Amino acid sequence: MKVLVVGGGPGGLFFGILLKRARPDIAVHVVEQNPADATYGWGIGLTDSALDALRPSAPEVVSDLSDGADVTDEMEFTLDGKSLRVHASTFYRVARIVLLEKLQQWGRAAGVTFAHNERVETSDELAGWDLVVGADGVNSRVREMFSEVFKPDISYGNNWFAWYGTAQLFGTPSLIFLNRPEGVFVGHASQYSPDRSNFLVELSPEAYYGARFDTLGEEASRLRCEEIFAESLHGGRLYTNKSLWFQPKFVRCAGSWSHDNVTLLGDALHTVHPSLGSGTRFAMRDAVYLVDALVSASWDVPAAFRSYEESRRDVAEAFQRAAVRSIGWYERLQDRPPRDLAKMTLEYVMRTGRVRYEEFRRRNPEMMSAYETPQP
Repeated sequence: MKVLVVGGGPGGLFFGILLKRARPDIAVHVVEQNPADATYGWGIGLTDSALDALRPSAPEVVSDLSDGADVTDEMEFTLDGKSLRVHASTFYRVARIVLLEKLQQWGRAAGVTFAHNERVETSDELAGWDLVVGADGVNSRVREMFSEVFKPDISYGNNWFAWYGTAQLFGTPSLIFLNRPEGVFVGHASQYSPDRSNFLVELSPEAYYGARFDTLGEEASRLRCEEIFAESLHGGRLYTNKSLWFQPKFVRCAGSWSHDNVTLLGDALHTVHPSLGSGTRFAMRDAVYLVDALVSASWDVPAAFRSYEESRRDVAEAFQRAAVRSIGWYERLQDRPPRDLAKMTLEYVMRTGRVRYEEFRRRNPEMMSAYETPQP
């Protein structure tokens, strides 16, 4: 059996590893358009629940991915200079390039072969493979080849984002909210290595156009964001890595999840949202479901595809609904600028409906007691 994986991100790599572990005799080949040592992101965060969900499929691989990661169970919220820390999920944070390097090493050890700096452009290039998995991201070429079958429903968020790095270490994942004349500015910051943190800037359309970011290039935007978030950055600088402004692309395949011997996983199939920070987990969980389906179907590809979609679609769509609620929460900030730090923090925690109020209250008794006690 010959398997082609288009896309060498975390989902495609994890799928290749799991497939070779399930059947070492299968030939698995990964084609990736970028160089082996290139990454166009900064850091990745995985929660303890995400790792627990992945661990049974490959315990030693998942342990290696989290080994050396920066770990915390707190989040910090800052509103116009005032800060509040709360206990949340346990976060494991690692540089994206480190995660990819580890997955590539596990893949090679399992017998996966790789071709970097190569693109798959036409359906003719998919001929001769028994199974093809499109793991080629939000702008998936594989999905486009068979769009009449996958029927992608594509929309865009209203808010604008720019993804930076910084040497300022945010040991606690932080959300920074600034009420400014142009609108509400949001910074998402989190350390992912001994000397770097992510710093994602999110702006409503009103703030984006009001601050004239639409007229600025990458370097000018970086300098402007440094100035706006100078207090949180302690005067430090932001670093760019193709840090252009973008509006998140939201993908859901409303049609079948497969066409003949071709299927999709990860962002090629369905996206979440930067505010949930779960795209890596989402893709890697797809890989688990797909390999489990192949094993359960005794490697009957059409039967496995049916099982993959039947078992995964409802779960994935529920997660996407949570992502839509998260998107909505951020996009409504412009209409109701946050003024009370504790109220804003609680609204954020409850925004997706996936966190139980009583559980959060149990972990943060002092904050919640102060929040629930009427002020004189």
